[in-house]
Amino acid sequence: MSSFSKKRKQENMKTLIIDTSSASASAAIFESNQLLGEVTVHTALTHSQKLMPVVDAVLKQTELSINEIDAYAVCEGPGSFTGVRIGLAAVKGFALPSDKPIYTYSSMMLLASGVKAYPHHIIAVIDAKRSDVYYGIYHWEDEKLITIEENVDGFEALIERLNDVKGYEAAILIGDATQNYPEIADQWRGVLADQSLSIPRSGNLNLASILEKNADNAFTAKANYMRKSQAERDR
Repeated sequence: MSSFSKKRKQENMKTLIIDTSSASASAAIFESNQLLGEVTVHTALTHSQKLMPVVDAVLKQTELSINEIDAYAVCEGPGSFTGVRIGLAAVKGFALPSDKPIYTYSSMMLLASGVKAYPHHIIAVIDAKRSDVYYGIYHWEDEKLITIEENVDGFEALIERLNDVKGYEAAILIGDATQNYPEIADQWRGVLADQSLSIPRSGNLNLASILEKNADNAFTAKANYMRKSQAERDR
């Protein structure tokens, strides 16, 4: 498909976005790059209990049916292993009957997308336990969020490395790791984001960046946990 025809096809495309990678469950619907509605909840219920009510709520909010959704975007991880699996399974179930496309994105990109139009680097850090973090480094370019690097590392080692990189003095650090390891976050020489920005919201996703990727389908979409689960590592 040419870039022109692909762009025309996406002009009125309605995309349902789902994130279940953290304790929150979030769903949003976009038409092209315009947000139509979003529902995000943070409760003690499991994702298997709260995801479908959240999806139903955003469909009602936008007065759409699931059959009117043209494409899906789902968080591939890293984060809650169970949560990521539930989100992927739900999206695959929605997409399979009509073979609709599925786009995936990382939990770090979702967080970074919430720091709109920031003129310097954005560093998203998610607690991977034992003072490790999943991290992503991004910057905005022509209203799209560009991925520089995504990986897992010790939080302190990451901070030490980036503190020595020229040009990162104004970079902003965002994510729950800054709250869970404040003694390490305090070593950061750049900007610390407000804690409210550490709550992942599907409506913040920079969809334009995601739709440039090749789409998956219900058979090829998969998780990216970035490392084995704790149970697997302890075997």
